[in-house]
Amino acid sequence: MLVSVVMPTFNAIAWLEAAVDSVLTQDYPTLELLVVDGGSTDGTHDWIAKAANRDRRIQFVSETDSGPAAAINKGLRQAKGVYVGWLNADDLYSQGAIARAVDRLHATDAPVLVYGEGVHIDSNGQPIRAYPTRPPSVEIEEFLNGCFICQPTAFFRRSLILTTGLLDESLKTAFDFDYWLRIFRGHRRRIAFVAQVQAYSRWHDNALSARLRSTVALEAVALLRRHLGKAPLHWALTYLLELTRQSQVDLSEVVNFSKKIADIVSVDDYAEYVAVLKRYAEEYPWARLALQASRNGAYIF
Repeated sequence: MLVSVVMPTFNAIAWLEAAVDSVLTQDYPTLELLVVDGGSTDGTHDWIAKAANRDRRIQFVSETDSGPAAAINKGLRQAKGVYVGWLNADDLYSQGAIARAVDRLHATDAPVLVYGEGVHIDSNGQPIRAYPTRPPSVEIEEFLNGCFICQPTAFFRRSLILTTGLLDESLKTAFDFDYWLRIFRGHRRRIAFVAQVQAYSRWHDNALSARLRSTVALEAVALLRRHLGKAPLHWALTYLLELTRQSQVDLSEVVNFSKKIADIVSVDDYAEYVAVLKRYAEEYPWARLALQASRNGAYIF
């Protein structure tokens, strides 16, 4: 069974070779690697062109796109494999990951999605912590506490695209979270698990989730409200707590966040959000500005 691995990349030359090697050195015999570059300016094009000349399993395209979801969708449309995964250019597969995933996908119960354990690593590849993974036996409401599927560990049947569709390109960060929620809702009993480390997710200052923390929180809360009818406040409060640990804060980002969160969470949760801002405002200038920008803010709460 051919497996297609889609690898979106943009100016990630520092980690690209290791990511590509983690795919090509797998012990699975039939795979293709589709590298989709968003028009990098760091030498990615030349490097991947040379790599493709050396290994016919690599295909690549390099052109401007609207973001990672669009790049992944482009790769998914080109994929020929029966099974598909996507690996970011700064992440790594563990040895044997693809074979283990295929074994599970090829089982008699014919799951549409399989995922496994993941580990966060730093920019140098050193382990930071285990990803907070939960098995698919938990209820879908467990997503309210956080995303428990480590994205690079996931593989799915390409035919799943016919029923679930492609990634939502309007989302800047949470397109994978949205996809897992859609799959859990539509194929609840056809999701499988590999109880081994399947991938290493790299955490560094330039990682998408690190650079766009407010967007991560806003999109996650909005998605949970859309799919599960609830918008847990802890995502927003976690973001505020992270700001207290930063030496520099983008004031416009925080103000914009406070304006938008009011349209997503319940009135009671918003009152709690404003109460937290009030406490932080005693020490942090950004909290005072966010409080002023919050809908109703200190005037009612």
